[in-house]
Amino acid sequence: MSGRDAEGRDQQLPPALILGSDFKALGVVRSLGRRRVACTVLDAVPRSAWFSRYTRRRIRWPASLGDEALLTFLLSTAPTSGLQGAVLFPMQDEAVELISRHYGELARLYQLTTPPWEVARWALDKRLTYRMAQELAIPSPRTWYPATESDLAALDLQFPVIVKPAISVRLQYTLRLKALEAHSYAELLGAYRQARTVLEADEILLQELIPGGGQLQYSLGALCQNGRLLFALTARRRRQYPIDYGLGSSFVEAVELPALYPLAEKLLNFMGVSGMAEVEFKLDPRDGQYKLLDINLRPWGWHSLCIACGLDLPYLQYRQALGLANEPPAAIRYGVRWLRLLTDLPAGLQEIRAGLTTPLAYLRSLLGPTTFSVFSLTDPLPTLGDLLVALLRASHLQPSHPTPSSSPPPERTAPPAPAR
Repeated sequence: MSGRDAEGRDQQLPPALILGSDFKALGVVRSLGRRRVACTVLDAVPRSAWFSRYTRRRIRWPASLGDEALLTFLLSTAPTSGLQGAVLFPMQDEAVELISRHYGELARLYQLTTPPWEVARWALDKRLTYRMAQELAIPSPRTWYPATESDLAALDLQFPVIVKPAISVRLQYTLRLKALEAHSYAELLGAYRQARTVLEADEILLQELIPGGGQLQYSLGALCQNGRLLFALTARRRRQYPIDYGLGSSFVEAVELPALYPLAEKLLNFMGVSGMAEVEFKLDPRDGQYKLLDINLRPWGWHSLCIACGLDLPYLQYRQALGLANEPPAAIRYGVRWLRLLTDLPAGLQEIRAGLTTPLAYLRSLLGPTTFSVFSLTDPLPTLGDLLVALLRASHLQPSHPTPSSSPPPERTAPPAPAR
């Protein structure tokens, strides 16, 4: 598909509606906008993609992107706003959940890049993710599911462990953390009680802490069709911020790692995934196994690295959503780095203070072919917008995300063991 037909006339390409405006959304907007796809960005807080030259329309949304009011808006707005038939790209897990739970209703008005709930739940609910791994004999960290606080003392734990949520966004948006670390039973009790202030008891997992930092984390990013890998790329997450349990990658390098392919495809095939997917692993230095950490069924933080390597996943997914064939991309170029300077500088400082690197080693790591999460000479305004939003967040004038509703969504009870 191109922006012009065989006689050179502009084609009317279906628009794209991007739910979110962060740097992940910016990668999608730039990918599609360069091909003359009209992109509309919807978000509560204007961030980098909001300011892109490739964003045609902007919609301010006053609540969480997982709020049921957004569903009402999407269902009522499409027929009157020129968005009917648009390709819908959610950027956050709560929007993925909302769309997947209402797949049938939304699919009548939009072209969806999100799988239905029976597929998405295996990635969004970590209880199912790790039980799926166990069913498929995919290595993963030891995980426990205490029903109550009184269960903690009876568990056969080896410290350190982490306390983490089954549904990631609750802890991230309230405590700005992905996990709570505990090196003793007393610390575990404190971490568990802190988690209980924002999570239901059946949403809390305990997991062994795999030694080593973010440099031992690897990912496979892919476009899938019914669980089959069509195109894929592997990468190493060299730095994250914060450096212990990063809210996001800050420095990622494309590296060939064939060992991840059979592991990731086994999981994605079980789920029956179509569309973009990232499968995250951590190399356990104790036994040399790559152990499953997470699965994303939306554009992830460093997905624009794939574009720089020759694998333009947002555009491939756009075509897939429209039922169009995708030609195999040219050979993937490895060795390219992806840098989010806004968070990599503080990540580098944290590593220097912790004795994990030196100032010279940090500067040397930045040398080589690099693509940036936001900065672009041909699209400069998002850099200024990204910086402005960061300053507003630092001064507490504006939240990074609307806080999700305190009432739990439906079907959050503990899931059964996998059975397909």
